[in-house]
Formats: sequence, C-alpha cells, structure tokens
Amino acid sequence: MAQTIDLADYDAGRQELIVARAGVVFGTNVAGADFPGTSGAKAAIAVPAGAMVVGGFYSQTSGTTASVDVEIGDGGDPDRYLANHDGGAVGKAALIGTGYVYPSDDTIDVYVDTALPAAGGTGELVVTYIVKGRAAFVQK
Repeated sequence: MAQTIDLADYDAGRQELIVARAGVVFGTNVAGADFPGTSGAKAAIAVPAGAMVVGGFYSQTSGTTASVDVEIGDGGDPDRYLANHDGGAVGKAALIGTGYVYPSDDTIDVYVDTALPAAGGTGELVVTYIVKGRAAFVQK
C-alpha cells in the first residue's frame, strides 16, 4: 500500500540548530568574575519567543576551592535544565528538561545557589535550540 502525504498540513520549512555558548567565571579575587564570592544569577544566553531548547551541556572547566552548586534555568524555573551541579569539581553534565518552548523573549541563566567561592573557577554553558515557526530553507 502506497503512503501519501497530505500537503495541506505538510510543513516543508527547515532550519539548522542554533548553538549558543557562554562562559562563567567564579572567584572572590578574580577580575571580571560573574560570581565574585556571592550567590546569584547571570543572564547567560538570550533566546527569542518560540525558542525550544533541544540539547546542550554545562562544563565546569576548572573547579573552585569552595562548595558551589551551579544550576541552569530561567526566571520561570531556576533549575529547568540542570540542578545542583558541583562547581567544585571539573566535569560535564548534559542539560535535561529540554523541549520547553519560551512564550516570550527570555534568557537562559546560570545560578549559583550555594557559594562563597574562595578561589577562581570557570565553566562553559552550551545550548542548542530551534525557533518554532522559523524556516531557513524548504525541504521538498
């Protein structure tokens, strides 16, 4: 039996993944630190309305010498993608909870919820997303 496609409902528009990267610096006496010895949030990656996160990771590229919990999320849910990642240990964690569609322009944020980092540490956030309704080319 042959398959058919109902072209009235067929969306031929396609787009590539959008990849965004942000660095994070911890440290009490580190020039330019995003978290200079305090807990808080950093707006790391701006996303437009209709953006849907489909993947990504957070990598702690150098650990701090203090207890630091890193979370990745947004204003609606501070740990939407990553909760309680150990900022004191070098390592990489995949973002979870992907598939959320942003109803309006927003930012994906890095939160430090337990910290007074005594010495410097660095991290990197990489997020891949698509934007609903956007087409870069047509697939026939």
